[in-house]
Amino acid sequence: SKIPKPEGEAGRPGCGGYNLEKALNWDAEGFKNLKEYVHQSIEKHCHVGKSKKLQAPAALLQVYNEALGHFPELADYHGSWPVGDMIQMQLKNTSAKARHKGSR
Repeated sequence: SKIPKPEGEAGRPGCGGYNLEKALNWDAEGFKNLKEYVHQSIEKHCHVGKSKKLQAPAALLQVYNEALGHFPELADYHGSWPVGDMIQMQLKNTSAKARHKGSR
């Protein structure tokens, strides 16, 4: 059976969420590689000035598929949720930065 997504939101362990790196339980090197890979894929396919829910579904699918192709062990996670979490956190950061720049 697949590994379910923890309760709450990744990156917010203090607010009832969880630490993605701990939840994944990969070694530090593997986690770093996955994160860098997903971030590059996001740069390539997504609008980094927008949050995850404003992305084109096809763009998000590209990121999921590339990550799964590169890290087949992600198939063990229900709906490949670690990828979704990384997309969510990364776009939250990049879209907040874009908003911040625009408001000056």
